Amino acid sequence: MALALRLIRAAAFAVVCVMVSAGGHTFAGGGALSALSLVVSSVVPFALALVFNGRERACETVLAATAITQVVLHQVFAQIAPAVPAGGGHSHVNVGMALVHLTVALLSGWWLHQGESVVWTMLRLWATAPLRLLFLMAAGPVRAPAGRRPALFAVRSRPWRSREFAAAVRRRGPPMLAHAG
Repeated sequence: MALALRLIRAAAFAVVCVMVSAGGHTFAGGGALSALSLVVSSVVPFALALVFNGRERACETVLAATAITQVVLHQVFAQIAPAVPAGGGHSHVNVGMALVHLTVALLSGWWLHQGESVVWTMLRLWATAPLRLLFLMAAGPVRAPAGRRPALFAVRSRPWRSREFAAAVRRRGPPMLAHAG
């Protein structure tokens, strides 16, 4: 796979994980995060995603990677910008943060996997398009078999149920290319 595509995919993973984690951290009552801390905390997820994104990953793998990254980023953000307890020093912010991180990790992991599936589907389609074009160009003209004369204006009272039609319907695929010979 081209390095540019791997870099883009790794950057998308890192940005989604860091921004979602930072948003969840702030939303659940954590302290404000600086832009520098967001950039620095995105280096490790970017590097790991770059190493592991050489092939298509299953949904479970993307979800696990996203959830683990969210947990690690939660710990990093808790050290950088700790939560300020409301009231008398007793707070349940950590439970709220864990639930927010877990929920958002699952949603963003699913979203990343959907994008991953689209990218790999497009790559497979683009890779097979030139081959299909070559097959079509190499096929040559298709001639009707000798000895059969098609009826052009035949009126039928019932649907056509020939062996060829039944085989084509049962096979559910495009017809085989017939080579002129």
